[in-house]
Amino acid sequence: MSVAISSIGLATAQGSMAMIADAVALRAPEQWPWSVNGWSISQMCRPAIGVRSSLNGVERWQALVQLALKDCFGDHAPAPKTPIFIGSCNGSAGDFNAESWREAFDSTALLEGTAWAGQRLPVFSSSCNSGLHALYAARQVLVSGQADEVVVLAADILSRSNQDNFEVLRVLTDSPLLPWQRTNTGFTLGEAAVALRLVREKDGIARARLTGPVLANELIRDDGLPRVLERLSTANPQLLLGQGTGPIASDESELAAFQHFFPSDVPLATSLVHFGHTLGASGLLALALAALIQRTPRALLALVMPTAYASDGRPLTMPGTAENSLIGYANGIDNILVSCRALNGSCAAATVDSADKDCVQQDRRQDRRPLDAWHAPAPTGPLMNVLLRRLAYEAPRHRPVAPPDVLLVRLEEPLTPPPEARIGDRLLPSAVLELTPGFVSQLIARCWGFAGPALCLVGNTSWDFCAGLDDPGLVVQVDLRGTGDKREIVWNN
Repeated sequence: MSVAISSIGLATAQGSMAMIADAVALRAPEQWPWSVNGWSISQMCRPAIGVRSSLNGVERWQALVQLALKDCFGDHAPAPKTPIFIGSCNGSAGDFNAESWREAFDSTALLEGTAWAGQRLPVFSSSCNSGLHALYAARQVLVSGQADEVVVLAADILSRSNQDNFEVLRVLTDSPLLPWQRTNTGFTLGEAAVALRLVREKDGIARARLTGPVLANELIRDDGLPRVLERLSTANPQLLLGQGTGPIASDESELAAFQHFFPSDVPLATSLVHFGHTLGASGLLALALAALIQRTPRALLALVMPTAYASDGRPLTMPGTAENSLIGYANGIDNILVSCRALNGSCAAATVDSADKDCVQQDRRQDRRPLDAWHAPAPTGPLMNVLLRRLAYEAPRHRPVAPPDVLLVRLEEPLTPPPEARIGDRLLPSAVLELTPGFVSQLIARCWGFAGPALCLVGNTSWDFCAGLDDPGLVVQVDLRGTGDKREIVWNN
């Protein structure tokens, strides 16, 4: 049984699926729709087409999602009771004051006006890998036979607070993005909503078949991406879709991982050049583009790169060669690999393949690979949030005897930064990193030395992730109940 992407919906800086498939002229970045602070580096961003610049917060989040779902389904509503899995790095957060941040992952507000209106669902949140984590869970439901089709949705918005936080981390640039070059200093922020309809392949109709995603997390710097790529090393991709976010140290570690597992003549590209960094939607956006390129080779023109080669000599898709390369890809590209390393150390990779095969074993009970073995616990470093310090203290005592297949952390509400984490209106860099919910699951994984999938769900902790699995005993859950710093921690192992 294969899992396939049967339809795609996009709301991006380059428009909808149809606009990208038709190779509409690529749009340039735009100025921020608000006044820029004097200490900001970045002056430009990539807002989604069709969303009013005056919209912010939950209204902007809703508008993006409604565009993507309309693009995915058109005038045909999804089948009744189709499950939906949502991923987002920052949700609807227009700013990071305590009240708006607590409500930022309210899926009930997000899904108003959709086929899932009234449902209160949790949101998968793990920095840039949020959408791929939601995809991981959705695939488990299909593989286990709990559903014949599912929808995966990932969305993050442009906001002043997002800009400020990435400025604090000094990862934004005001120069043209040059991925995998020694001069690469950072990225431009964008926004997107991506909707994928996944089905269990039964009828033999040619569709974009999905392998993965394979998930891991870093215990020491740069050890996570090689883990997931190794599991897909037999895929023989014709194109690699990576990140190239910069700075150069990150780019070089990404190139080294690719070089280790895939021939140096396999071309490389990233969506960041023309779509901006779309945060939790970025991995799912790359997968959507991969599936679209297989259907419509001209969509490859949305991935033309500004230079011909990466710093290690690997070819990039670029102007003048991308158009010519369409001749060689008249029947589409058979296999594309997508990978993502998030700022919190979460890593993921997947392939979209036109062949009816899987290149990685998906049955967890038969695939007890070294990826899921215990490793030495990793140092956590100083932590500002008092609840995170408590978790780091308690976690070693609750390490299971045997490593699970999945670590699942469930938060009723996201953590809020302590007052001492601010200087005026700005968060300190360490507080920015601690703020995203996925930091919690990564922290516990590091304390345990667990390199496998570490998921984080925000909201509705009564939602049963294990109900969609064929072997729920291999999932270890940690629940953080309540709000603020004095939450109840329930170790369900």
